[in-house]
Amino acid sequence: MAVAPQDLCSPEPRWVQQGTVSMSSTAQGTLDSRPETNSGALRARLRSWGPRALFGVRLAASVCLALYITYALELQNSFWAATTAAIVCQPNLGTSLQKGRWRIIGTVAGALAMVTVLGLFAQSRYTLAFCLAAWCGLCGLAVVVLRNFASYAAALAGFTAAVIFADTIADPTSAFFFSIVRVSEICIGIGSTLFVILLTDFGAARRTFASLLEDLARQLVRGFRSTLAAPKGAREERFSPRDVLRKLSLFQAAADAAMADSPYLRSRSGHLRDAGARLMDAVLGWQKITLEQEASGQPGEDVRKCLDTLLSRLDPADLGRDPERLRSACARALQTLEALPRDDARASILADATRDLLLCLRETAGSIALLMGARAERRAAPWTIVVGDPLLPLLSGFRVFSAVAAAAAFTIATEWPNGPLAIAFVAIAALIFAPAGDQARMLVTDFTIGSILVTVIGCGLYFGVMPSISTFPQLAVVLALVLVPIGLMQAGSWHTPLFLAMSINLLPLLGVGNPISYDASTFFNIALTIIVGNIIGTLFFIIIPGLSPEVRTRRLLALSVRDLRRLAARSQARDAARWTAVMTRRVEDLPPQATDAQASSLMTLFILGRALILLREASANEVERRRISDASAALAEGRVTLARIAFGDMERVLSERPAAQPSETLAGLPSFVQIKIITDALDACSDLLKATDGQRAHIG
Repeated sequence: MAVAPQDLCSPEPRWVQQGTVSMSSTAQGTLDSRPETNSGALRARLRSWGPRALFGVRLAASVCLALYITYALELQNSFWAATTAAIVCQPNLGTSLQKGRWRIIGTVAGALAMVTVLGLFAQSRYTLAFCLAAWCGLCGLAVVVLRNFASYAAALAGFTAAVIFADTIADPTSAFFFSIVRVSEICIGIGSTLFVILLTDFGAARRTFASLLEDLARQLVRGFRSTLAAPKGAREERFSPRDVLRKLSLFQAAADAAMADSPYLRSRSGHLRDAGARLMDAVLGWQKITLEQEASGQPGEDVRKCLDTLLSRLDPADLGRDPERLRSACARALQTLEALPRDDARASILADATRDLLLCLRETAGSIALLMGARAERRAAPWTIVVGDPLLPLLSGFRVFSAVAAAAAFTIATEWPNGPLAIAFVAIAALIFAPAGDQARMLVTDFTIGSILVTVIGCGLYFGVMPSISTFPQLAVVLALVLVPIGLMQAGSWHTPLFLAMSINLLPLLGVGNPISYDASTFFNIALTIIVGNIIGTLFFIIIPGLSPEVRTRRLLALSVRDLRRLAARSQARDAARWTAVMTRRVEDLPPQATDAQASSLMTLFILGRALILLREASANEVERRRISDASAALAEGRVTLARIAFGDMERVLSERPAAQPSETLAGLPSFVQIKIITDALDACSDLLKATDGQRAHIG
């Protein structure tokens, strides 16, 4: 049932006057919060250590199970299965099945690639080394291009190839046999981790994703209403689209984690992807209101009050309590919104932004209901690859290629017996931290320090404890006593790579095989090999550093300007889908260090491209299409002032055109609304758009 516009101006519900609590306000602290007692703080700390302790138990159980299976099958190098289990068993809850499948795919791909290369170039060591480096470089590129589970698969494809190279370089004729053995050991490590995580996963990933969706929706509603209601220049700084964008960058990983262990959710992944798209639409709608206020001042008081009161009737707390109730409320609000008068373009922009927010809340409520067990139609999301900045994966691939090639050349030139094993650890260090960007140098330094520290721990175990062990239960107890504390620290936030290095390097260092042999020279040679391999990997992150946050931000803006000009220069059938996908990826890739002005400029470019596409689709006649083409051509050539004048003239011509129907208004003309959005966006980022093609865009 539609509600009359005049009925929307009633007082707000009590919960709106009291306000809602978001994650950001919780992190900053509220004004009326009471200080925690000592006992309350202790209980909170103990609760936070629970998941970390669980991960430590998972890590130890996965490693011990992998060792037990390899011992039962009498495989010689059991430590590769245990090391794989340590690599696969990351502190990401709820990602077991899907991650395991992708990593098995990566393992098989790496083995096939290396066996093929060994079969073709068995007699040429330098060619083999070059092919290994090229394959690892390709994997380093894919690690950055792909996301989440597919990225893990690409990394493991490089690990596997390096491990097989280390085992077969001395005798390439046995490559096929060793490949089968190593792939079997690696798959045992993956399978062991899957089994352990399945036994200890209690749906935390789905709850985490639902909490993220709920928090995003609450922040959107609060920020949207704050911008809608506050006078120009008087809005609170903490309500900014940038705050939502920082959390929206976590959406993809959280969604994949929630869907990983549920075939039902994976078959309905389209619903979750739609929620992400609607969240982005709502953020862009919020930005449109900001642009309109900056360009034209505060829109009509009556329209703002009606829209604000309409939103006040929705309780975001229902997302967690009763999402179906909120969906119904959003549907009613959408019907009411359609009945509101749109007297001018400003009112239409406000109404369209409010509609995007309502659609976002409805889709988010449906996704949360799906996560809570509600039924939904089958709709799988298409799998696509989108690159925001091609320089980042190219730089990563070149770094990994250079590191592996340098280590391989040194090994062949010096005939270092343990050199092939060092190459494997170079590949591990270079690939694990490839997606870390500018933070990789610091992280890989911690990783190297951890490799050195674990050598000290391993020395004590190897010479003081291991010789007295005679049964597998004794070995399992010793490993658990070491790995559980390491895993507990690894799942925390203090120098995590340091403890990751300990969990990965402990088993190769101890040389846990079948049978276990003890030799001092072997231990120190392996320790030196691991440390040198990690140092070489660290060195190339210093020689070929990642792009700084400032450079990455400027490149994202410059690439967006370039693509906008290309979009303005020509019209293609898939412009809308391509522009939305690329710009969404760039918004998600925006570094946290980017300023609010830079984030606002990137979103404004996003809005400008969308409005240009919609304007072309809404053009009614040949004369209008020609004017749009002329204005777009000026924009494509960087003549922003001329483009602004051309779009302004179109706005004036449309405002003077008589309505075709008595009930028709200018705000009801889609082309008029899109032109108003374009002119607002051009005014907001004119300096950025005036940069020439050969220059980088600088903001703030």
